[in-house]
Amino acid sequence: MEVSSVFCQQFYHRVQRVLHVPGNFTGPVLEMSVVLDHHVSPAWMEACVPALLGSLKRRSEVFRNVRFHIVDWLDDERIINRTVPMMTVLVNGCFREYEPKPDEKRIECLYQNLKFYHARSKLILLFTDGVYTMRDQDAAAAALKPFLGRKLLTITMTKDGPELR
Repeated sequence: MEVSSVFCQQFYHRVQRVLHVPGNFTGPVLEMSVVLDHHVSPAWMEACVPALLGSLKRRSEVFRNVRFHIVDWLDDERIINRTVPMMTVLVNGCFREYEPKPDEKRIECLYQNLKFYHARSKLILLFTDGVYTMRDQDAAAAALKPFLGRKLLTITMTKDGPELR
C-alpha cells in the first residue's frame, strides 16, 4: 500500500496549519505525539506512518530534532505512552511488537488520556481506521478544549487509502 506524493503534500500543509495556529509552536524543539490505533492492520501502519513522518522530516528543518512520543491505543483501559527517537518509527523499529486488537474502543477515553499526558505536544497525529465509539459527547468535547482540538490531526485509513480529517 503506497502513500501518494499528493497525499504527503496535503498532509504536510495540514501539519503546517496546526503548527502555525496562534500560540502553538514557537520554540526550537518540537514536541509531538503519534497515536497508533491497534485496531488498524500492521501492514497499513508499517506502510503509512513511516512514509508520512519521513515526508515531514525531509520537508522541514523543524522535524529534524523532535521530542517524539508514541501512544499505543489498545483499548479503553490500556493506553501506553512511550518516548522514542523519531528514527525508530522511520526504520519500522516500533512496529516489531505491534499487534492488532479488535476490541471496541471509546474515543473520549483516548482524548482524556491525551489531554492529561500530552498537553505539551504541539502536534498530535492519530492514525486510525475510524472504528471506535463515542458514548459521551460532552466528555469528548471537554477533553478537546481548550487546546487539544487544535493540535489533533486524524489520519483515517479507508478502502481507498488514507484520508485527513
